Amino acid sequence: MRQLDLFEYKKLRGIPRRLRALSRWADAFEGSFWPPDRTPYRNWKIPVISSLVNPPKARRAIQRACMAHMLRAAKRITESRPESSQGYYKVACLFVLPWLHQSEVTIFYDPDYYAGFFGERNELEPRTLSSDFGLSIPEGFVERGFYVVDRENQIEEEWWTVGEPL
Repeated sequence: MRQLDLFEYKKLRGIPRRLRALSRWADAFEGSFWPPDRTPYRNWKIPVISSLVNPPKARRAIQRACMAHMLRAAKRITESRPESSQGYYKVACLFVLPWLHQSEVTIFYDPDYYAGFFGERNELEPRTLSSDFGLSIPEGFVERGFYVVDRENQIEEEWWTVGEPL
């Protein structure tokens, strides 16, 4: 279950249990298909407690494991799409760094909405999320990254999209 940690000063316990639960969540997408509806997308936020993946407690190895489970969930959704499905249907993961708790797996039903979300190129080249975290990107997926800046043009966070190409 997705939770905010209101007691960030306390030691986080049960990390292996929390990662097993995230693995089961990713596996639950196998064989699931969500046909297009009235909205341009459908999404699932990462179902973990915020202190597991957000600073200051987050460890890179744990963040990597969580991202890998999210990518596995996205791949399972892609593989579950029937050949006879009608309409536009693209699957992607959005990773927000350093605040990984904002990350999500998303199905897009509108090509224009997806194009605005996905971007045309990786603005953070030559860096890639897969090389930064040692991730294995599913076959058929590509990476795009860009900086999000505040009003004073200070970098606040990085947004990485890993998904099916446009």
